[in-house]
Formats: sequence, C-alpha cells, structure tokens
Amino acid sequence: MARLPATLSITAMVPCYNEEECIEQAYLEIKKEIYRYEDSEILFIDDGSTDRTLEIIKRIAVSDPRVAYLSFARNFGLESAFTAGFAYASKEWTVQLDADLQSPPAELHRLAGRAVEGDYDAVFAVRRSRQDPWYRRLGTRGHQAIATRILGIELPVHASVFRVVRTAVARKVADCEVSTPYFIATLPLIGARYTTVETAHSARSAGRGKWSLGKLFRHAIDLFVGFSYRPLALVYVAAAAAAAAAAAALAIGHGDVPLLATASVVLHAAGLGALALLARYLVRIMRGSAGLPRYQIREANIPVRPRDDLYAYQNEPTGRVTPGPMLQTGNLP
Repeated sequence: MARLPATLSITAMVPCYNEEECIEQAYLEIKKEIYRYEDSEILFIDDGSTDRTLEIIKRIAVSDPRVAYLSFARNFGLESAFTAGFAYASKEWTVQLDADLQSPPAELHRLAGRAVEGDYDAVFAVRRSRQDPWYRRLGTRGHQAIATRILGIELPVHASVFRVVRTAVARKVADCEVSTPYFIATLPLIGARYTTVETAHSARSAGRGKWSLGKLFRHAIDLFVGFSYRPLALVYVAAAAAAAAAAAALAIGHGDVPLLATASVVLHAAGLGALALLARYLVRIMRGSAGLPRYQIREANIPVRPRDDLYAYQNEPTGRVTPGPMLQTGNLP
C-alpha cells in the first residue's frame, strides 16, 4: 500500500457516459479511498448519458453530502467532461478516475504521494499489464510514438487519463485557447512540471468500452494536426517525390501506357492526400474560431457559471426597449 501524504485537499473527478452498470460500485470503491483524506470530495461529470447513470448519481448525491455532480445537455466527449471537472473541482488537487474502475482507486495514493513529495503539477499513471483490447494498446503506443519521435510533440510518454493534477494548473490548461483540446499535449506547453508513475490496471468491472477503432484514429489525427505542422512538411516532400517520379515516367515512357497510367495515379493520389491534410488544418482553424462552448450543463447540485448553464437566460429580460413617444423636431408635414 502506498504511503498517504500527511494532508491533502483533493477532488476525485469521475467522467461517465452510460455507466449505469458500474457507477454505484465505482462510487463505493472511490469513496473508500478518497475519504481517507479529510478534505476531499467526489465530483461526477455525466457526459449526456442516455441510460440510468444520472439517476443513480443523483440518488448517491442525496445520501452523501460530499458528492457533487454536473450533467451535460448532450454527449460532448471525454475531453469536455474532464475540462468541466477541473473547472468545478473545489480542492487543491484533482485525481481523474474512470467509472469502469480499470484504474484501481487504491492506486491514487501512489500518484498523490509522488505529486506532493516531488513538487510536481501533474503525475500521470502508466498502466502496468494494461487490460484493454489489443487495438487500443497498439493504437495508443503507435500514435504516441509518431507524435513524439516523428512530429516532435512533447507528451508524458505512455500517460493515461488516470492522473493527479494541481487543480489551478489544470484550469490553466483548460482555459488555453487551443483549436484542438488535448490535455497531455497542452500541459507541457505551459511549462507545468510533470512525471509518470507505474500503476496497476484492471479489466472493466462492467458495461462496454466506448473506444472504437474509428474514434482512436480521429483522436490521433487531432493530436497530430492540433500540435504540429510537420505533417504539412511531410506531405510536401511526398508530393514533390511523386511529382518527380511522374515527370521521370513521362520522360522515359514515350507511349508506355501502363507506366504513364501508374505515374498519373501516383501523382493524383499525392495531390488528394495533400488536399485532405490541408482540409484537416482548415477544420482546426474553424474549430478555434467557431466560438461554440466546449460543454453546456443541464443539471447540477452545485452552483454553475452562467456561461456553462444551458438555461442561464431562461429568466433573463429580453433586452427589448419599450418604445416611448416619438420626439418631434420642427414642423413636420
């Protein structure tokens, strides 16, 4: 058992989406560990669940005054869920935990102890003997390797979302005006001190995982395009090489139809690839300028900022001015 820091003010933040089968067990397991710290709370972020997840959370909150919750108006995604969690956590430190209990709550003391003793702003768990499908393990390692070794993006290597973060620093990261919100890539950019600690990892306690191959791919592309311009340089090199190969084929082809056709296909494929990547960068710019909120809260048992409240303007005046008598100047016809 990891040694507990002498004193710690900490929020256990738990994003959840359609976790009715395991949310109650998650509460009991997390409560057992986090309440070992006198100044602690549990904050559930319901990411627009369509099952009984919110109903169960509300029942828990009624029976336990140290439980707070926020419920989104729709499914905004994991990044938005923990962004809201960091914004509304009331303690000095925040530990992010999964509702599926794959990251054992008992391991949070190891992360918290390292953060306090080493004076770090964030400590990330590196999952030992990771209990996830092969494509998730391979996908995570692959896209992080590409990001760090090829694209030059600084990341806490093999870091997971199980982490203890100084709440003030986490809020600073969340407030950064980045077109692609990506916590572990933004944290190093602001100069935060971080490290990693190896922790145990368990199989899902109940329910189904939410990560598909398509979602993993989109997540990786968001990281690559959102935090590096090197993909553009790589595409330029590939396009130049394809153009040179096509020119060579044209020079030596002289009626060789298969060779010329192959050169044309290669050249067009390189052009389409470059256009696709440029379109992705344009989407990045549009996201940053759209001005849409990252999340909107429909229900909560704690005070919510007007900008985050879906119904903030429900009882506000319309702002219309009742017209008074028209002022007349001079002799009008």
